[in-house]
Amino acid sequence: MSSIINRQWRIAKSPNPEDVISADHFSWTEEAIPEPADGEFLVRTICLGTSPAQRGYMQPVDNKFLHGLAIGEVMRGRGIGQIIASRHADYKQGEIFVGSLGWQDYSIQHPRGAQFMFSTKKLEHPIRPLSAELGVLGQAGVTAYFGLLEVGAMQAGDNVLISAAAGGVGCCVGQIARIRGAGKVIGIAGSDAKCRWLCDELGFDAAINYKAEDLQARISKLFPDGIDVFFDNVGGDILNTALGNLAMRARVIICGFISTNYTPGPHHGPINYTQVLRMRARIEGFVIFDYWERFAEAEQALMAWFKQGQLKSCEDIDAGLEKMPDTLSSLFTGGNMGVKLCRVAPDPDDLPEA
Repeated sequence: MSSIINRQWRIAKSPNPEDVISADHFSWTEEAIPEPADGEFLVRTICLGTSPAQRGYMQPVDNKFLHGLAIGEVMRGRGIGQIIASRHADYKQGEIFVGSLGWQDYSIQHPRGAQFMFSTKKLEHPIRPLSAELGVLGQAGVTAYFGLLEVGAMQAGDNVLISAAAGGVGCCVGQIARIRGAGKVIGIAGSDAKCRWLCDELGFDAAINYKAEDLQARISKLFPDGIDVFFDNVGGDILNTALGNLAMRARVIICGFISTNYTPGPHHGPINYTQVLRMRARIEGFVIFDYWERFAEAEQALMAWFKQGQLKSCEDIDAGLEKMPDTLSSLFTGGNMGVKLCRVAPDPDDLPEA
């Protein structure tokens, strides 16, 4: 090992609804690198992912969706790393592992199967950059794949609208919709720069800056026959507006609700829900780990599109474990463009490139 110190971010205080996540909510600690016991293995963190749900982990709650952390616990975070010591016959030194590594340099791991929020695996054929496994080739891409094609049942010719389209999942959804022959792929984002990026780099047909444009007017113009598939990552007013513009038999996919769940209330349900009845539409929420047993199916398709140049990685990467509070914060301030990740250590030199 090149270091004898395990750097960690631990929960220092739970955020209030109006708080912007910052380093003040965490404590930076250093301790000895742990040693694996029988049946365990030690993983060196290479890259960490982010998601809005991580803010929820910082609350002392425990329910079917979020399992809160106590003050003093290492901040939870899904990541990818390399096994550097092992006392488990099926997990060998040098192999690449994906799981809940936490905001730290090193973590003790053991197989957890498909338990909710803690699904783990080792990569059989890892490629560089390993960050892609947390992005378009991993959780973000798989979420987009099953959300759009399974929950949303998108068919060729469907007109698709995506909220938070410049976010980690949204940018994957739009690309997959385009690859699978959507009639129109329209994204909603929070700046002109993001809108240009969606169209110029990722192949969206158009994008709407909801902060500067009349959302209702633009959606009505872009979808004169209504929205067939709406992939929603934000909830709130954007969801309400989309519901008012549904096509007959539309499908609304609820992937997230960042605009309401982590901001001060009160919040109100969508007034336009009556359109669900009138247009015989369907609204369905999903949690990606429900599809854990089918991840390989999505990963195979994503890898094929990636190698063919049809699917772009669209990563937004910070460097250094010390950046993790800011990395997470950017999800709530609109600072990210693409899959937001934090690189903690370099990829092993002996891995092949994509």
